[in-house]
Amino acid sequence: MRNQFRAGTLALALIGGVSFAAAQSTPGAQEKLNLSQSKEQQVTQGLSREPAQSAPGYQGAMGSKPPDSLAQKSLPNDVTDQVPETKTYLFIKLPDRIVLIDPETKAVAEIVGGPLTTGASPNDPGNATMPQR
Repeated sequence: MRNQFRAGTLALALIGGVSFAAAQSTPGAQEKLNLSQSKEQQVTQGLSREPAQSAPGYQGAMGSKPPDSLAQKSLPNDVTDQVPETKTYLFIKLPDRIVLIDPETKAVAEIVGGPLTTGASPNDPGNATMPQR
């Protein structure tokens, strides 16, 4: 009886470990890009001529799925050449930010930019107009 218990416990431990490892390496499960400020500026400048889109009530929060009414586009080559880690992502330019979309999960993987202010930092608690990331 004791040996059966040990064998069962070992089997559960192995199955649990395999399941955990599989979950950690799920294809398409991308983490937030965490682009540097200079790379965010390159993305923003590269998309400056793109028209902004909006959908009532949609803010483009991390992990959210944009409504179908917003067109998701591939990033232009000049942007992906400067910021190669964005190559597989899609984007939506909103009036106050750009959201990068994971094409597999269809969720927001990165928020780039925010309302333009002078001399303000996104980490400045007194700056309520800039989104915190």
